[in-house]
Amino acid sequence: MISNFNNTKNKKNEDLKFLLTVTFVFIFVAWLCTPPGNKLIQICFWGNNTKMFIAKLTGQDETKEYIFHRNNAVYLAKMYPKNRKRAISEIDKAIKLAPSYLPDKDMQNLYKDRANIYLFLGEHKKALDDFLRAGDVDFSDYLKMALLFEKVGNYKAAANYCNAILNQDSSAYAGYACLADVYNNIGKPEVSLRVWDLAIDRNTTPKAYIDRALIKKSLGDIHGYNEDMLTAKKYFHNINTTTSLIDETIHPKVLTLGIV
Repeated sequence: MISNFNNTKNKKNEDLKFLLTVTFVFIFVAWLCTPPGNKLIQICFWGNNTKMFIAKLTGQDETKEYIFHRNNAVYLAKMYPKNRKRAISEIDKAIKLAPSYLPDKDMQNLYKDRANIYLFLGEHKKALDDFLRAGDVDFSDYLKMALLFEKVGNYKAAANYCNAILNQDSSAYAGYACLADVYNNIGKPEVSLRVWDLAIDRNTTPKAYIDRALIKKSLGDIHGYNEDMLTAKKYFHNINTTTSLIDETIHPKVLTLGIV
């Protein structure tokens, strides 16, 4: 009887070892067959799919399947940013498979995740639609909302979000950058210049001098441009004069979504 128990235990251990071996071999082969790219993300992607496969095979709770697809979407967007359909297809599945009893906050987060993926892939109208569908937008997303409204031509809504940033923090560089960009894009660079004057008066950041310098240059004030650039470099000798908070926000080079 003890012998039978030991045999059963050994068989279970062997089955577990076999399953783990098959899993690791599958991940390794899939990794080898994956096109060049971030190999770490590729391993994580195939590991996530293997976990989903094992969960289905062992009959584990299927209500969590939407999380696997959500994570797949994040991995795919980071691996293949030019192949929009694959990442969007996975996040669509996640939203479709989310159980009806899922808390509103979790459902809102799924729409925000899809909005951020759309933004990363350059689908601005769809990103805005999903942020609006989510409803409860965080303060950290106000700048995104403003720039997305600006992209679709709703400058009034864009300005409202810019002002909302400044209402929460009157020295927020993002709020001034946002508002100045809106006025500049509707053909009012003089107003944009006054926005940067106010930002500098509030001591937001030396970067504001560079932004004001660019507006002055567009208005033909080369002396003012040179003066502001020199002032900015006095604060920080190696200050970056090429990057823009606006461009980095509306055209993100990195998808910041994590894995849940």
